[in-house]
Amino acid sequence: MSVYLDHAATTPLRECALEAWTRAQRDLAATPGNPAALHFGGRRARRMLGDAREQVAAALGADIHEVIFTSGATESDALGVMAAARGVRRRESARDLIVVSGLEHEAVAHQREVASREGFEWEVLPVNAGGLSVLPATEGSCEPVSWDGRLALGSMTLVSSEIGTIQPVADFAALVHASGGLAHSDAAQAIPTLDVSFAELGLDLMSVGGHKVGAPAGIGVLLARRGIPMATDRPGGGHERSIRSGTPDVAGACALAAALTEAVSERTAFAERAASLRAHLLSRLPDGTYPTVGESASSSAIIHLSLPTARPEAVLMAFDMAGIAVSAGSACHAGVTRPSDIVMAMGRSEEEALGVLRISLGHETTVADIDAFLAALPAAIRAGAALDGVSHARNKRNEER
Repeated sequence: MSVYLDHAATTPLRECALEAWTRAQRDLAATPGNPAALHFGGRRARRMLGDAREQVAAALGADIHEVIFTSGATESDALGVMAAARGVRRRESARDLIVVSGLEHEAVAHQREVASREGFEWEVLPVNAGGLSVLPATEGSCEPVSWDGRLALGSMTLVSSEIGTIQPVADFAALVHASGGLAHSDAAQAIPTLDVSFAELGLDLMSVGGHKVGAPAGIGVLLARRGIPMATDRPGGGHERSIRSGTPDVAGACALAAALTEAVSERTAFAERAASLRAHLLSRLPDGTYPTVGESASSSAIIHLSLPTARPEAVLMAFDMAGIAVSAGSACHAGVTRPSDIVMAMGRSEEEALGVLRISLGHETTVADIDAFLAALPAAIRAGAALDGVSHARNKRNEER
């Protein structure tokens, strides 16, 4: 029997999403049509896409005209950050600063290379020891915000995909707006447990990925407030408000709408159950293993642990051999043995930033799954410790030569 505890990387396809996708594909097969076409097939596909857009908007507290379908959160992040920043700079050439939190997913963090090539300045906010972004001081304090006249865009993830901390996005958005910039957030990890409302967060842009909520991989959403300047690098046929050109994935959009609607309807119950499962896990940890961040500041669905070993590859292999899927960080760099940039930004050592483990819960996770993880944890730590011993012995021999 296998145990899946890596829902922050991807979560199983919901039955409702599969049914919606299958139904849409059958309808499109029976009456083919591109949503941009004027004939009856195009009109039907356009209605299907419009219905999906309306459901997504309702689930995320947005207006239907703010929903832009994409291939996933990564593309949504790239568009949300760079297209908006370019648009602001075209309108006001002096605005060439992009500010992001130190906890961003690579989909945002790696836009730094693109921004640098295009002449933008990139500023990263510090992270405190508790894994929270440190906002700059406000006006009237010793060090007021120095972004006025320069800020094009600010981006802050709502829930860290790696350590699970909930970030002060609404406060950050207010600071960004006070400095004349646009505010973006990657909310991919927040939907299952937090009451996410695009309007109430005060954002201009927000990214969501389908496979984080039980939709198929390959579909996502960028919410973009109408009227904001956007200079896309995806020109073409003018689809999705001319921001993300390409024939829309109608069936994927229908599946995403179904998955989001169900995830939102289950949110309160799931958040409470996830909190109970997390408490069960944390109460039974062996000595030397502890949560990296405080529970009160975290999503109940992501548990980030510090382990007494600096060899995460041995730990993950031991879990894999036991039939348990967990992660040492976000899925985009899983399998690469290097210290976590985020944990190091919290002030931990390189060795501490290597000895970490992420357990993420989904709507199918049970107490039996948590117990299986706890039963396998001591052996996994021993496997890491054994490899630590080999490394220490090798380093000692090298020092003696």
